[in-house]
Amino acid sequence: MEYIDQITNAAVNGESEEIRDLLNKEPSLLNAFNSDGWTPLHLACYFGQVDSAKLLLSLGADLHAKAKNPNENMPLHAAVANKQIQAVDLLLTKGADVNAKQSGGWTSLHEASLLGDENMIKLLIEKGADIEMQKDDGKTPLEVAIEKKQDSAVHLLTQYLNNKA
Repeated sequence: MEYIDQITNAAVNGESEEIRDLLNKEPSLLNAFNSDGWTPLHLACYFGQVDSAKLLLSLGADLHAKAKNPNENMPLHAAVANKQIQAVDLLLTKGADVNAKQSGGWTSLHEASLLGDENMIKLLIEKGADIEMQKDDGKTPLEVAIEKKQDSAVHLLTQYLNNKA
């Protein structure tokens, strides 16, 4: 098994000591992309391995690395997509751009709205997410929530918009 496969497995499974050992042997793995186009930080965040994500960040992992796949998502987008709120909070605390866009102009708030994840929506807005930001097709997070019939997200986003006015 190549080192990239080993660090991929370690990140997915939250094996922080294995990650540290592999990076000591091969430091270039820190921001290396696996066959799916994700870095170890993408994987740790997607799978909610917060301790491993903390380790990777402490060693200089790139918060804003864009996946080398059609989505071009960042670790923040990956964490939101799998509803990993602790990983999202960590990334935002460490300086991830809450309004960063992936392919199609999707922001993390668009994704949370699509999923109807109220707690994630609240966290993202509290951390400065632009509630009126549009995807490339012009849709806002509210319009995404309406389209996907995420009624609780629609209600929550409408409240935020009304309070903003």
